[in-house]
Amino acid sequence: MSGKLMIYGAYGYTGELIVREALRQGLRPVIAGRDGKKLGPLADAHGLESRAFAVAEAKACLDGVAVVLNCAGPFSTTAHALVNACIDNCVHYVDITGEIPVFQFCHAQDARAISAGIVLCPGAGFDIVPTDCLAAALNAQMPDAVRIDLAFSFGTKPSIGTVKTILESAASGGLIRQHHRLVSVPNAWHIRRIPFPGGTRWAVSIPWGDVFTAGISTGVPDGVVYCALPLTIGLTMRLTNFMRTCFAVPSVSRALNAAAQRIFAGGPGAGAREVQRTEFWAQATNIDGKTVTMKLSAPNVYAMTADTALAIANHCLSHPVPAGYRTPSMLMGSAFFLQRPGFDVSYA
Repeated sequence: MSGKLMIYGAYGYTGELIVREALRQGLRPVIAGRDGKKLGPLADAHGLESRAFAVAEAKACLDGVAVVLNCAGPFSTTAHALVNACIDNCVHYVDITGEIPVFQFCHAQDARAISAGIVLCPGAGFDIVPTDCLAAALNAQMPDAVRIDLAFSFGTKPSIGTVKTILESAASGGLIRQHHRLVSVPNAWHIRRIPFPGGTRWAVSIPWGDVFTAGISTGVPDGVVYCALPLTIGLTMRLTNFMRTCFAVPSVSRALNAAAQRIFAGGPGAGAREVQRTEFWAQATNIDGKTVTMKLSAPNVYAMTADTALAIANHCLSHPVPAGYRTPSMLMGSAFFLQRPGFDVSYA
């Protein structure tokens, strides 16, 4: 596909990592975002074209662009307008969301994307490439699976996106996949021990993107996603079930999100990104109770996101791709994560 790669939200922590990785690979992306003052120094430092615009103006700002890689969260406020602009301009759309409503929205645009001849591939980073590929790989190993459970453990502090997902669940509750449907459950509905590659840890069920997307990728009807957290946090999350109406109050929600932004925004330096590891566990179960388990050790979440998101965007830029909504494993194949540097997988 002829045209340029645009990285929207290029001056955020993850967006800038992706820009720098693109430059390292010899690419010259158009960098974009809402704030021209923040774009300017990055564009000047690397001699890149920049475009400053709000997402509501995106339709008129995609001239000469073949792929938009959206790094600007919260994606619930940016994805809809950018997806619609991409469909109207016949431009591929990729993002790094982990938000279930964004996955659902993109999935609902499948027919429009097919008509436009473009790919919609949300979740091209840590959310949800490794877990999605693990689910698809397990399904290939056990085609008769009736459930696939997934879990992850950060090698660093949780990302701001994950923290906000947990805060949102404090007000709305958890989600699991049951009989091909998303079912509401209490916060921290299930707390269990998970045998990650580096050791067994407590993990708590959360409403992660794969609750929805793993069902699309595999067709497997049931599944739960867990995040490794200290037992005390899991039990505290359970206590919030009695205070959900308080967390739904706008002023309380804003205060909690502001606090999370202060504590969790930004990310580790280059040295930390090189040594930190992220771990995953996935298990498929069939109707007879037989299981297949996979474990994965992978790079730091931010380094991983920069690598996989750019690989997927570049794939759309340089290869013929099937139009429509695609999860990462549907677009790149379940073995995609095995082709990335620093990913080590084992079967149990």
